[in-house]
Amino acid sequence: MDTRPNFLLPILPLLLLLAGCGRGAPRTCRAPLPVLASGAAHPVAGQLAAYNDRHIDLFVSYFHPEVELFVQGETVPFLKGAAALRETYSKMFKASPGLHCELASRIVAGDFVIDEERVTGLRGGPPVHAVAIYEVRGPKIVRAWFIRGR
Repeated sequence: MDTRPNFLLPILPLLLLLAGCGRGAPRTCRAPLPVLASGAAHPVAGQLAAYNDRHIDLFVSYFHPEVELFVQGETVPFLKGAAALRETYSKMFKASPGLHCELASRIVAGDFVIDEERVTGLRGGPPVHAVAIYEVRGPKIVRAWFIRGR
């Protein structure tokens, strides 16, 4: 897989503004996800629901076997492959029984889904404001980039 972790960062504010999801926009600003030809749940919607249910098998099923996860701006993935995804998120799910991700806004542009999220219950810490950028090919997430706010 080619790695292009930096290409969205410079245009992210513009994308949010164009989608009407800027600071003054209502908190219900969410673009609908396209329906897959198979009728199955879109992988970004599916993984979010599985994340909130802490259902590791279902969560991992929405990702490509060679998935790569990046911190935005980094060129080397912090996680690569479904086995590493399972191991990392299994530990997090067990350590965070109150884990919940609330979708604040969403932009859908071709094969990319950009979610603004508020994560609570992460290892008992304070709420986290984050942006997740998912690249989807067919029924699987192949890459994701994360921007963690304060």
